Amino acid sequence: MPARGVALATALVLIALAGLSVPPAPARAQQADDDPARAQQADEDPCVDAGEAPFADRDTIASVHLEAVDCLWALGVVRGSRGADGRLRFDPQADVSRGQLAGLLHRLLEDDAGGELVERRRPRFDDVAAGHTFDEAIHALAAAEVIRGVDEQRFAPEAPVRRDQAASLLVRATSFATGRSLQPAGGPHYLDVGGGVHRNAVDAGFEFGLVTGVRRPCGDGFGRFVPSAPTERQQVATILVRMLRALDALEAGTHERHLPDTDCPSLQWVPDIAAARAHADTRTGSVSFAAIGTDGRLIGHRADTPVAAASVLKVMFMVAYLRQPDVRDRVLRQADRDLLEPMIRRSANQPATDIANLLGPGPIEQLAERAGMRDFAYTRPCGLSSTSARDQARFMLDLDDHLPQRHRAYASQLLTEIVTDQRWGIGQVETPGWTAHFKGGWGARTGAVNHQVVRLDHVDGTRVAVAVMTTANHDHDDGSATLEGVFERLLAELP
Repeated sequence: MPARGVALATALVLIALAGLSVPPAPARAQQADDDPARAQQADEDPCVDAGEAPFADRDTIASVHLEAVDCLWALGVVRGSRGADGRLRFDPQADVSRGQLAGLLHRLLEDDAGGELVERRRPRFDDVAAGHTFDEAIHALAAAEVIRGVDEQRFAPEAPVRRDQAASLLVRATSFATGRSLQPAGGPHYLDVGGGVHRNAVDAGFEFGLVTGVRRPCGDGFGRFVPSAPTERQQVATILVRMLRALDALEAGTHERHLPDTDCPSLQWVPDIAAARAHADTRTGSVSFAAIGTDGRLIGHRADTPVAAASVLKVMFMVAYLRQPDVRDRVLRQADRDLLEPMIRRSANQPATDIANLLGPGPIEQLAERAGMRDFAYTRPCGLSSTSARDQARFMLDLDDHLPQRHRAYASQLLTEIVTDQRWGIGQVETPGWTAHFKGGWGARTGAVNHQVVRLDHVDGTRVAVAVMTTANHDHDDGSATLEGVFERLLAELP
């Protein structure tokens, strides 16, 4: 099927996903028909010469996804959904559900495969009843072995589709449409994907140009994919455009396999776990820590030990607040800043309590699930919520992935502006060339808990993260000294 035809079919599906309306055929399409050379170029790539989509929230679309979203607009198929103010919106950072992605792929494959998906078997998933919005799509794709459930009885259609799940769906859908098995020639390419059921698909998806990670593989197996993160609406636009291009290239025999870069970055840092652990053993109380070096690997000491979160939870409060639908896409007001700035910069408790009361547990627990936290349990009082060094190091490293693009710079800046009398521990460790974004948590200066979490950004864009948790210190100063000593040793070889 020509690229333009498939892209139009895909964009039609996006209408159902995003609540968009179908406009008349645009002038751009007519101009292409009047210009044979331009028409041929458009047939080869439907995104050629696409203008800017006039969505009011276009500035919240990540730059890497703008081309795909603009492409769908330029094809003249979608116009966007109108908000209460009458302006067009795309809502790019909304999560896509497993059912929605099944609906997208079903429509695309049904058009591309000439109706081969019409046959369907008796519903196999107990949670997708007859009449469900995606009943036909889910069960037809299941019969074709393009999709699978979370177990034999359930598909979980309302659950956000994870990045690794999306990779498996795309690879199986492309295999179905082309009649060829997509297998990786190399790998593993991504360290954080591990040896699970999706690893082969993630590696194949990278090599066939269907998916990318947040850190491109460099021939060392240390790429980062963030497999458990949900897939956003803007990301779906990009991966579907990639799939369309891959289908055309495979059909034309012009596809070139993607390979990891051979010129790997020279900036490397592996935390000195042995030295930090030896120091921790000399201190009073209990110490646990986790660090993610430049290779993307998380290592540590008792990293999954559950501890009371104390005020490090306030970073999660900030992110959950900024993700709220009525906050994420607008300019922050003074009332917003009056909550967030004292809560982060001087760890004020009242703004945190106000945010906890405003949000309720749902957004905090959803954020923890989105971040792939294994040891998190939310409770009130909030400072008694349970977390671990492992959870917090990963969360800090991936912080931008959880923040709306519009507010990323603001949130990151706040984490560099901790007041002077709270800059103990990591705040006393010199890290030339790196900017520390950090937050501490402590228990009324008694020493019962004293934690710090930090993301370090190098001037070349490299990021690493460390979380150090201490409990049962002799007093607050004792805990602060423990933090400083552990950070100093972990970061001793930081380039």
